Amino acid sequence: MDAYLIEARRTAIGRAHPDKGLFREVRADELLAELMRRTLAEMETGEELTAALDDVYIGCVGQHLEQGKNIARLALLLAGLPETLPGVTINRLCASSLQAFNFAASTIAAGDADLLLAGGVEHMTHVPMQAATDYHRGLLSRYEFPFNNMGLTAEKVARDFGVSRHDQDSFAVESHRRALAAREAGHFDREILPIDTPDGPARQDQSPRPGTSLEALAQLKPVFAADGTVTAGNSSPLNDGASLTLLASSAACKRFGLKPRARVAGFAVVGLDPCTMGMGPVPAIRRLLEKTGLSLDTIDRFELNEAFASQAVACIRELRLDPEKVNPYGGAIALGHPLGGTGTRLITTLINGLEQSGGRYGIASLCIGHGQGMATLIERL
Repeated sequence: MDAYLIEARRTAIGRAHPDKGLFREVRADELLAELMRRTLAEMETGEELTAALDDVYIGCVGQHLEQGKNIARLALLLAGLPETLPGVTINRLCASSLQAFNFAASTIAAGDADLLLAGGVEHMTHVPMQAATDYHRGLLSRYEFPFNNMGLTAEKVARDFGVSRHDQDSFAVESHRRALAAREAGHFDREILPIDTPDGPARQDQSPRPGTSLEALAQLKPVFAADGTVTAGNSSPLNDGASLTLLASSAACKRFGLKPRARVAGFAVVGLDPCTMGMGPVPAIRRLLEKTGLSLDTIDRFELNEAFASQAVACIRELRLDPEKVNPYGGAIALGHPLGGTGTRLITTLINGLEQSGGRYGIASLCIGHGQGMATLIERL
């Protein structure tokens, strides 16, 4: 049994900044609740769909403070969805919402549900990335450096795979150029659902920077190693944002007259050395293609999360991907990376890009902290 993607929306992505952040005065649960409520309300049969939902799967990394105690359930109640609707919060670090999406597709494929919401949220202004963590010293000392320092893993990938500072900065400049061009062309209008803030509706991603240049990035100092090449300019920033998808079975599509936008065609997850976690998309995409029997040549578009330019460049090279097929609308270096919200943000941008270009197959993939990788294949219908 197949699972079908019916709708995919996201908020704009704000900077994680206490004074300048787009969502500095909007809580994570409010952000997610409003996205849930508005996404369903804008659908033609929204009331019927809301009443028929089986469950809500939400990815979130920092599951404490306003993101704690099962934000999936709390946000759906805040949104005014039925009290009879359950919700579960999932954590696979950066791939949390893509895991939520894959779990939802699996549940539908197994015949255990017909209509599910799957998405994710992260508010890194209010819930800092390193808050409430306590790593075991024995685990961290097992490797050549503390693998919980993502910047050091990016430095190792740059060194091991020969990705120079110039390579990284050039990739970052292109990410900003593509994101700004896509915004100017209106490509994000279909996916961003404006969320009200005290400053007005948030309609645009906050992180893409006009005028980003090699000269400007060259002035930045390495952040994680004095003799390194990874800077704030060639890394993804800290962000706030949410994304949401609606998946359905064929029976639900017939019952509610839904027109599927895509079929969930497969997914894969892998583990690897935590110190080179950025290379996770390579084995994940390879395993996904093995499972589905497709070749790289048949994939029309890739949304590859840009945690760091070093790992994105290294993954593209190792897989021998056509750079023009990867993140045509820019990636996380420009758009932002709100951790738990990124996976289904990739799916949202992927389906909109496939529809705009007329492509058939697309893959969303992420590296995952502590050494994992995930990839999901969708087929545009």
